[in-house]
Amino acid sequence: MEEGEEDVDLVVGLAGNPNVGKSALFHQFTGIGVNVSNYPGTTVEIAEGEIEYEDKTIKLVDLPGVYSLRAVSEDEWVARRAILELDIDVVIDVVDASNLERNLYLTLQLVELGIPLVVSLNQYDSALEKGMRINPEILSEKLGVPVIETVATRGENVSEVFVKALKTGIKGEKPERRIEMGRDLEESVKELSEVIGNMDSEPSIPPRSLALMLLEGDEEVLEKLPEESRDEIIRKKEECSKKIEKQHEEEAEFRIARERHGIASLISEEASERVEAEPLLSEKISRWTTEFKTGIPILVGVFFGLLTFLIFGGGFLEKHFLAGWNSLVEPPLRNVFDMISPSSQVADVLNIGINKGMKGILAVMFPYLPPFFLLLAVLEDSGYLSRMAYLLDSTMHKIGLHGKAVAPMLGGFGCNVPAIMATRGMTDRRQRLISSFLITLVPCSARTAVILGTVGVFVGVFPALVIYGIIISLIFISGLVLNRFLPGETSGMVMEMPPLRKPMLRPVLSKTWNRLKEFIYVATPLLILGSLIIGVLDVSGIMNSLVDPLSPVTSGLLGLEPIVIIPLIYGVIRKEGALVLLMSVTSLGQMKGLQLFVFALVVAIYIPCIATFSVLRKELGWKEAIIISLSTILLALAMGGLFYHLNPLGLQT
Repeated sequence: MEEGEEDVDLVVGLAGNPNVGKSALFHQFTGIGVNVSNYPGTTVEIAEGEIEYEDKTIKLVDLPGVYSLRAVSEDEWVARRAILELDIDVVIDVVDASNLERNLYLTLQLVELGIPLVVSLNQYDSALEKGMRINPEILSEKLGVPVIETVATRGENVSEVFVKALKTGIKGEKPERRIEMGRDLEESVKELSEVIGNMDSEPSIPPRSLALMLLEGDEEVLEKLPEESRDEIIRKKEECSKKIEKQHEEEAEFRIARERHGIASLISEEASERVEAEPLLSEKISRWTTEFKTGIPILVGVFFGLLTFLIFGGGFLEKHFLAGWNSLVEPPLRNVFDMISPSSQVADVLNIGINKGMKGILAVMFPYLPPFFLLLAVLEDSGYLSRMAYLLDSTMHKIGLHGKAVAPMLGGFGCNVPAIMATRGMTDRRQRLISSFLITLVPCSARTAVILGTVGVFVGVFPALVIYGIIISLIFISGLVLNRFLPGETSGMVMEMPPLRKPMLRPVLSKTWNRLKEFIYVATPLLILGSLIIGVLDVSGIMNSLVDPLSPVTSGLLGLEPIVIIPLIYGVIRKEGALVLLMSVTSLGQMKGLQLFVFALVVAIYIPCIATFSVLRKELGWKEAIIISLSTILLALAMGGLFYHLNPLGLQT
């Protein structure tokens, strides 16, 4: 986040609990053109955007959603570090007006830090619909910071929040009041604050806030203390902690949390009043999506609706993309190849590498990936993914996980790499190991493109759905086995259920583009390069020396043409490349239905790409990454051979 900050006049951070509308507010400020990158030293992605306002360049940072400044997971650590280390000039704290009391816990911590702060009282319309009217003037008076009610999804008062944040940040206006806890607790906090305040060097965090963090058991803030004063402060901290525990018969950190929750409750009550409201249709729909009898059919319907849309919509786009290429681009391109080199061999290499490579990309990436990412963003922003996690919690327990694992596993349908990173939120290594293994089996967007681009288009919708059924069964069976033989037990789940809401167009399009651009910028050159290499191997005759030794696996076990081993091997590097290169070495239209089914099934099961192996190695270690990768390869070959020799669907042979 520090890179390039010398070119901006002000850095504005958006903080808040998860699912409060931070992203909606962020995209109202910045539009679609944002930069998504890793926070320095981490793999946590944050969204950043720059705005030119009057004569100033403003940088906005959408921080990960957190419930407090006590960091547990890495994304919480990122939000905390950005705020505490003064990377941000002013914070816009986005709170959910319909859930004010819970949101104010983080707000109180930000006020304690004494940093320039503006509160965006978001989803104000939802609070009114639920029968709760909040007075922003009273809330502002109680907190000592500006409070502005907003409805980010409609853009209401968004500009007012932005302008107020700029003025607050430029002037360095800090909260006007200090919110104190109980008298006994404040006496201990004051004692420790005075010792901290007597240090030779002034800490970046106010002494009172630093004292509270130390009493809460926050070990990381010890690093901010000078070594010559550290021992004295730790001794005083221990003395104050014991004093608080003796007075209140509970540890200091629990007492502070209880006091803060009490203050949040009191402020919420004083600033709110109940009004009459009709039951909302969205609340009824929300109940339908979480009750087992109605929620499971809805979940199944959403899943199959998604696949059906991709099969028919992607197939339609693929047909027209290829038709346009064949009629408008291929003939002149072939003439250019002939003009470049009179040698037919060079022209053949260029034809295989560029012409067939691009046709493969048009058949895989553009018809299927953009619609998939678009629909995934809609499901995320609507709040439905949390309901899927809730419904599947009991099922997840049977495979050694809990409902919290549903989110990264569902994210695996987009890309396995960030999904595996998301397992850092799991409670222990056992659950991380199980969920990471199972995520590698989840058909990511690239594997979905292979399934739909082969079986869905050339064989039929039902066989394509059968592949998904096989994979889901493998995930469940693998989970049962891992849960049985790995030591340990599954913990319970506490999760938030965000309200169902209408997704905003800008955030949805932004998420879609940020996920898609990696495929365009990274995958396309690699796929063209891979096609060119195949062209060279084919024309030079080297291909046969690579293909023949492995033909017992390709043709004997799987019933495929020996040449197909090339795209199968390349699929380890990039999964969508398996289909692109398959189109470079053979014709899909000439392959039998059973061959297409087996090819797609094998590709959909084994390790999705080299990037997935890399993240497995980083997150779990070399041994686990190798075992998981080899297990998926053996599983893919076993299932492919089984279905080829049994042909239970009676496909064309």
